[in-house]
Amino acid sequence: MERLVGKAAPSFEMETLAADGENFGRVSLEDYAGKWLVLFFYPMDFTFVCPTELTAFSECRAKFEAAGAEILSVSTDSVYTHLAWQRNGLGKLGYPMAADQTLRVCSDYGVLLEGEGVALRGLFLIDPEQKVRYSVIHDNNVGRNPEEVLRVLAALQTGGLCGAGWKAGESTIDPSAPKAEKPIAGAAKGVAVRVYSMPGCSYCRSVKEYLHSAGVEYEEVDLSTDKEGQAFMNARGYTALPVTVIGKTEISGYHMPKIKEALGLS
Repeated sequence: MERLVGKAAPSFEMETLAADGENFGRVSLEDYAGKWLVLFFYPMDFTFVCPTELTAFSECRAKFEAAGAEILSVSTDSVYTHLAWQRNGLGKLGYPMAADQTLRVCSDYGVLLEGEGVALRGLFLIDPEQKVRYSVIHDNNVGRNPEEVLRVLAALQTGGLCGAGWKAGESTIDPSAPKAEKPIAGAAKGVAVRVYSMPGCSYCRSVKEYLHSAGVEYEEVDLSTDKEGQAFMNARGYTALPVTVIGKTEISGYHMPKIKEALGLS
């Protein structure tokens, strides 16, 4: 299947049962120029999952209208079958039901089950410039949630970056905003950290780089010049570098698990 998102929506023209549920007409993609279109395909009239979707979208019709979007449903049934279904159980929907009896539109949108001559549950959001901005295709056993479609529609209409679970009214992501510093947990808060190291020591450098990346402030003692630091090492008999002092805990050598535990970051 060719990707549609980000491309011009495939053109179409189909017969419809009008939104009033009584009259027949025709509809084309060009009729929706300048508007958002929720175009959704379903497999067949007089089935089980389909009416739950069709009525769910009907119940949300006012929300879609408030968002400047129109709804168009499509199946491979005839407009006469649509009419019979609305009169015998489905009820009026308030949006048109299109009939793709040639199967061309289903094929163009990549939702046609060729062997059965019916559509998968494909849904497409088409923007006012008639570009496909969103698509989702379900197995025919699973219905779609119009509230999620409304959420995605609102996100697209912001023109910004919307994270997972974003809801209408929330802020979008500003990539230019400075990143918040990583919080320091547990014992690292308010605890003095000192690193006894030597120039050129790769283990010393690795420990200091970790502390910096974790946002931990520390005092560095250069053992090549600091007399008090040298006396500290001699008094304790430390030979492995670095020596990392976290509060009252002294860790000799490159032992990252111990350092992280002492910082409360393990």
